[in-house]
Amino acid sequence: SKDCMRGDLFVAIKGLKLNGNDFVFDAARQGAIAVISEDQMPENFSLPWLQVKNARRALAQAAAIVYFHPSRELKLVGVTGTNGKTTTVYLIDSILKAAFGRSAMLTTIANRIAEIEQEATRTTGEASDTQKFLRKAVTAGCRAAAMEVSSHAIDLHRADLLEFDSVVFTNLTQDHLDYHKNMEDYFQVKRRLFDGSLSTEKAKAAINIDCSYGRRLTEVFDGEIFTYGLNREAKVYTTEHKLSLDGLFLKVETPVGSFEAKSSLVGRPHIYNILAATSSALSLGIELEKIAAGIESLRAVPGRFERVPLEEEFTVVVDYAHTDDALKNVLETARQLVTGRIICLFGCGGDRDKSKRPLMGKAAAEGSDLVIITSDNPRSEDPEQIIDQAEVGVKLGNKNYYKIIDRREAIQFAIDQAKPGDLIVVAGKGHENYQILKNETLHFDDKEVVIEAVRARHLAARR
Repeated sequence: SKDCMRGDLFVAIKGLKLNGNDFVFDAARQGAIAVISEDQMPENFSLPWLQVKNARRALAQAAAIVYFHPSRELKLVGVTGTNGKTTTVYLIDSILKAAFGRSAMLTTIANRIAEIEQEATRTTGEASDTQKFLRKAVTAGCRAAAMEVSSHAIDLHRADLLEFDSVVFTNLTQDHLDYHKNMEDYFQVKRRLFDGSLSTEKAKAAINIDCSYGRRLTEVFDGEIFTYGLNREAKVYTTEHKLSLDGLFLKVETPVGSFEAKSSLVGRPHIYNILAATSSALSLGIELEKIAAGIESLRAVPGRFERVPLEEEFTVVVDYAHTDDALKNVLETARQLVTGRIICLFGCGGDRDKSKRPLMGKAAAEGSDLVIITSDNPRSEDPEQIIDQAEVGVKLGNKNYYKIIDRREAIQFAIDQAKPGDLIVVAGKGHENYQILKNETLHFDDKEVVIEAVRARHLAARR
């Protein structure tokens, strides 16, 4: 309500913590001219009151009307899945720029229209925010846009009335079970982007069929599907790939021909992201030459197996991995690229799915030589209890490990343990430059702290 301005329509939504209906009088004082709500109009309220069955659905409908359905004027791509959404959107955006010039993107990291970028506050914004953003993109001359579509966004109607030209499924692994009842419920929410529940009548699909959930989606999608994977069963697949710490090379086969691409992205999971982006681009009718150019022009994605610039005989990468599957993939990538030890530092977020904590611990133990369990964003929970729950899984891997609650101290310890040829994976926060504690949010950037820790190591060595 505090953001209401004169002439605005206030939608009173019942959230997880607050009820918008408690603030309708505040919104009126701020200048709102009408209210949409699931409740009846309170006594002594003088503004027009539109009572609806579902306020979130109504918000999406109203926003699409107010901003004149901007997705109808763009080639819009929506990417969903547990892991790989952000990188895939960055890749698609890079291809869209190569093909159409100006583009826009909405991701967990940042929202950008042409060259103007701002930090994102959530993976997928409210319907009103997204419709407003897309209208600005159209006004700025963008012809295409790509966005992440989270399961929360689908379930809370944030993606309603978006008319996608291409929808992409990356994979589905355990996450968000603090919100969804179980994995099947999680999948059924994702499915809505493909089964006709949303405005996807004109959409084509890019689906990972190496994932069992992806194969299920191919059975419910009515439009044209560009399947992708690492084997020839898929329409888009790779016949050859090479990995290094400097990036990857791959040959891609498609229904309209083959091409070779070099990428600065590091690690096997990015092969899937590139195949996903390629499949989506093909569904939009983009030429192979433009696809290859877009892939090669993307230099990096913040916090996704991102090397910290150091002049050391060991390597440090930061990664956003915060599920057991993502952490497993990151550590497998690390193992393929170095001859020394793998040191894994990770934590688990507070007020989130607790069942994945031991699974992440087990993945860390099985995929590395030394494990350091520390804090991530503990939020309202006791960080020591979170660490203890992750420790259960680490013990299953019979691994020597350390528990250091303070993340800064943990990173310093990891740096001090490094030997020539080692690779340190600092996992969980990736691009984030903050840490959320119980009563405050602190500035905390893993890359900055790593650099400070290396300097401290050198100073200690000189003493």
